Amino acid sequence: MGMAASQARYLALVARKSNCEYEGQQINQARTVLSNQSANLFNQMLGLSVPIPPSTQDYTVMQYSYTDGTNEYTIDTWNQLATPEEDYNYVVTSHTYRDVYTGAQRKLNDPQVQFSSGTQASVEQIETAMRLLTQTQTDYNAAKAATAAKREEAATLSNYANNDMYTHITASSYDTNNNTYTFTYNTQSYTPEGYPIYQDSGGTQYYLLDGQYYSTDGTNEPYDGTETLTSVMTPNESVFTGYNQLSDDDKAAVESAVQALIDEGVLAEDYDYADIYYNSTDGTVAFRSDLRNLYGGSAGGTQTILPAYITGDETTTGTIQNIAASYDAEIATLEAAEYTALQAYQAAENAYNNLSIPTYIGNCELSLIIDPTEDQLAELRQVVTDMRAQGIDDSISACFNDDGEYTGGIYTFTMNGVTYYTTFADLNASYASGSGINNIDGQNKLNYYNASYVSTRQEETKKALLETDGQGRFTSVRFEDDSVTYTLNMETVTDDAAYQDAMNQYYYESAQYDKMVQDINAKTSLIQQEDQQLELRLKQLDTEQNALSTEIDAVSKVVQDNIEDSFKTFGG
Repeated sequence: MGMAASQARYLALVARKSNCEYEGQQINQARTVLSNQSANLFNQMLGLSVPIPPSTQDYTVMQYSYTDGTNEYTIDTWNQLATPEEDYNYVVTSHTYRDVYTGAQRKLNDPQVQFSSGTQASVEQIETAMRLLTQTQTDYNAAKAATAAKREEAATLSNYANNDMYTHITASSYDTNNNTYTFTYNTQSYTPEGYPIYQDSGGTQYYLLDGQYYSTDGTNEPYDGTETLTSVMTPNESVFTGYNQLSDDDKAAVESAVQALIDEGVLAEDYDYADIYYNSTDGTVAFRSDLRNLYGGSAGGTQTILPAYITGDETTTGTIQNIAASYDAEIATLEAAEYTALQAYQAAENAYNNLSIPTYIGNCELSLIIDPTEDQLAELRQVVTDMRAQGIDDSISACFNDDGEYTGGIYTFTMNGVTYYTTFADLNASYASGSGINNIDGQNKLNYYNASYVSTRQEETKKALLETDGQGRFTSVRFEDDSVTYTLNMETVTDDAAYQDAMNQYYYESAQYDKMVQDINAKTSLIQQEDQQLELRLKQLDTEQNALSTEIDAVSKVVQDNIEDSFKTFGG
């Protein structure tokens, strides 16, 4: 019985030892796999490319530049002509930056377009009301401007003057005692039939009829045109007397004419009559300032034409009173047209204001442009031009007709101190897309516009004459369309933007490199931890195997002793 138990114990110990050996083999194989994985990670790390920071030298170049006194130019390329010419040896490409007036379209997020609480109307009705308001405002402004222009014309003294009565003045004088101006002048001579008379150098006279000269000797022979004819002039004399020397009747005539000028705003209410002179022969008035400037006068005047103002009444054509009455009639007609236009504009304004119309973008107040200023028109037309050139779908273009005239529908608002423009179509589209109270929530982006000066690169390629200093360095340039020779400056320039881009790429690659190294280290650390656990288990198996070997040896000896004792017992 004892011997059988020992043998069973022996077999169990041998089996356990065999299992330990098998498990140890499995652990060694696993450690071999981990070792290979660790080696692969190490090789992967060795294969990583270490990022190198960029050098500013890689982004630094030598360039040529020059100035024309207004703009700075930079030469980009210069290519030698295949066949040199007498005046040019290179094709040069250069650039400069100029401020270009440019229209732009922007989009405003969450515009919060608000409409007034007036009468609800369709888009077509509101647009009709806007355009009617714009048209009536334009008509009213035009009528008002016409009236103002006519008033200004009526208030200009020269518009009452007759400059044909006293011409070709040859001399003048002033009599202090009698306060009179006397001057001589020439007038064109006429035939009894009223044809102007001319003569040749020999004194032969001709009259002018329908562009043709005919002899005045009764033969009516046409002039042969061998020399230039001159006018036959008749000498005349005229005297203008100061107001204080006039008779009562003449004073009354002068006062009537002056009063007409005062009524038209030409002369001041307190006009000083000492400055006015009267010619009783032909009933004309002249002013002292014009008389003193007559040719040959004591003041050294050079004027050979005297502006004369004819006195009389409203029924006589060309008199001051007649001209004033004509102006009054024209102004009255224009004022009536202006009042009619004003009434139409006010009616259109009331109709528009009573509708539900755009009032605010957020807290920015909207103003409908009815009569744009020249600056506004210039800005809006620039916007239209640039939008069309870029093929951008805009609504401002629809607010101008084919002749470029404004037809209405544009609003202006100020945001952050800058004036912008938008249209009823844009405002209505954003407003209609909203929700909540007054449609103010969730509105689509709003198109808005303005024009400003934008620095723009402008490039030119031309033939040029480049001269050197003998050492390969260019010193001057002269272009084919410019007679000026410009001195070239050579400077070292670093492309800071490109260098910064390279630095950003370096930072990105460095971050990627560090991340990959960290990932490899993390994986290696996990492998090392797993290998340490396997190594610990292997040591445990080795200890267990040693203990089993010792016990197997002991059990084997017990079995051997039992066998020997059995042989002794039964072998006798």
